[in-house]
Amino acid sequence: MNTDISLASTGTLTKQEYEESQLFRSSDDELDRSAFLKLLTTQLQNQNPLDPMKNEAFVAQLAQFSQLEGITNMSTSLNDVADVIRSDRIMGGANLVGKTVFGQTGRISTDGKTPERIEVPLPFGAEQVDISIYDLNSGALVRSIVAGPQSSGVSDFAWDGRLPDGSAAPAGVYMIRASATVDGAATEITPGTFSKVETVSWDAQAANLNLNLTGGVVLPMNQVTRIGEGSSLPADQKLVGE
Repeated sequence: MNTDISLASTGTLTKQEYEESQLFRSSDDELDRSAFLKLLTTQLQNQNPLDPMKNEAFVAQLAQFSQLEGITNMSTSLNDVADVIRSDRIMGGANLVGKTVFGQTGRISTDGKTPERIEVPLPFGAEQVDISIYDLNSGALVRSIVAGPQSSGVSDFAWDGRLPDGSAAPAGVYMIRASATVDGAATEITPGTFSKVETVSWDAQAANLNLNLTGGVVLPMNQVTRIGEGSSLPADQKLVGE
């Protein structure tokens, strides 16, 4: 007597049909834990009584289910931890709104009176350093300096907020560029300056906090090197334009 229960007549799978189906499973057919448990229960209910599932096979499927359950729970826990970390970082970043941070943004602010710090990183020193400050809207050159040989490390400069004729530049945000000449070749460098934080946002793709600065610049939090007003300048700091 043929005791096999066919898929066509019952809508369920026999043990043999289930095993064959596993050979053709694709990565798009991954089961969640509910579907896995339902399939296992259905399989037990409809197994061939003359050829029941062996204990080893049953234990193996239970072990797979247990493993799936553990992975699912671990994934849920990790997602919860990630949510907490993200919330804490956003709340921490909110404390920076209205403050100034130091980083390589390509922008420099001035009130027309207070010298603003400029740092140019020079890992190999330089035969010459050129610093140029431009109007943010028109791109017109506002102030420039050509400095002589610099040793390796960070060279300090400052912009006193004045134009070449000595008058105060309009308060606001300007573009800043620098280049260093090493072995006769000029290489562009982004100077470090202070900028004011207007808002903060979360970059889901990079899993990082972004600081939205005055002048339309977005600076990742992990690129901030200092936090503060930056009003204290070295006594030997060179003013742009001297």
